[in-house]
Amino acid sequence: MALTRSVFRDESFLFPEYLPHQIPHRDAQLRALELYFQSVVQNASKASQNVMLCGAVGTGKTMMAKKLGESLQKKAALYGNLVRMLHVNCRIDRSLQSVMVRALGTLGQNYPSRGYSFDELLTVLVAELKSSHMHLVIAFDEVDSLIISDPSALYTITRLRETAQGSQVFSSLLISKTLDYMKAVDLSTLSSVQWNQVSLEPYSAGQLLDIIASRGEAFSDGALDEGSMQLAADIASLYGDARYALDLVYRAGKLADMAESPRILPEHIRSAKASLPPGFSKEELSYLSRHQRLLLMAISTLLRKGDSTYVTIGEVEKSYGALCEGIGTSANHHTQVWNDVNELSRKGVIETKLSGKGVRGRTTMIGLSLVSAKELIGELEKGMVADVRS
Repeated sequence: MALTRSVFRDESFLFPEYLPHQIPHRDAQLRALELYFQSVVQNASKASQNVMLCGAVGTGKTMMAKKLGESLQKKAALYGNLVRMLHVNCRIDRSLQSVMVRALGTLGQNYPSRGYSFDELLTVLVAELKSSHMHLVIAFDEVDSLIISDPSALYTITRLRETAQGSQVFSSLLISKTLDYMKAVDLSTLSSVQWNQVSLEPYSAGQLLDIIASRGEAFSDGALDEGSMQLAADIASLYGDARYALDLVYRAGKLADMAESPRILPEHIRSAKASLPPGFSKEELSYLSRHQRLLLMAISTLLRKGDSTYVTIGEVEKSYGALCEGIGTSANHHTQVWNDVNELSRKGVIETKLSGKGVRGRTTMIGLSLVSAKELIGELEKGMVADVRS
């Protein structure tokens, strides 16, 4: 039996990690970032910069940071300077100590994640940067995760420039959805922040159409027409989210292939919308710790088996413990479970509320609002994210 021709030519053009040659409708913002770092490009050993980049989900923050890194490196070389950007995600590297370990790793210095203090690692990193005459721009993506857990971290970041006496080796780019994390810091820290800021507005339907069209190499000839692209752009424009728009056409393409259709039809887009709630991203799951994913599995399993909208934290903890026992992993104690539940709620992965009528006592109730329990279980079990059963 012959294989049906796929609507895709190369799916990788739709993946979050793909970095296009040009980012549609972000030229002005990228130019603004480059201007802020112009002094670093020209005088890398004498200048330092702190810049904040903020915008909602899917507005291109991470992509712009990576393009900025490419630009700074090329332009600095024209002045005989060595400038590199290190991009870290603060949901993964959750402490400045971890960031220092990662930075040293990029310079070929492998240090364990534990055993050395932040100050010790910083001293070694400064020495390495000085000896190689390198200026390191650290892009702290999702920096609010770091600041909320450790408000003093922002003060430390803004003072990194003072650690290398006689020359400058550090600059920073602070990336976040909003600037709400600034409310968690004290006045002395606020006074140390240079208020250089670039904001990204949500995309319009027309802009999203251009973004989808710019990824045309992902599809076979004639597989995605303008009508289906426009529908996906119109749907995603309610949120201004380019990532959601690209996820829509990707999911619609998979539905077309399953239906053995040579084209992505508007009905495939509509079906993709029904199965892909805005705000739910597989990428978000990959940032969670193993125990947070186990908690999500416990929550999803309970909600799928029952007929209620919410389950109690006690039920979740019991189910989570059974999952851990089943895979030979020690379950976290109640305090850490509580912290992980709060973290999942803060990130919008789950919904929490205090119990009301029908529940004895006062307890935390946990539910899912962005995605079905069945779909979430599927994402956790499939190879799309780290396997919770490994």
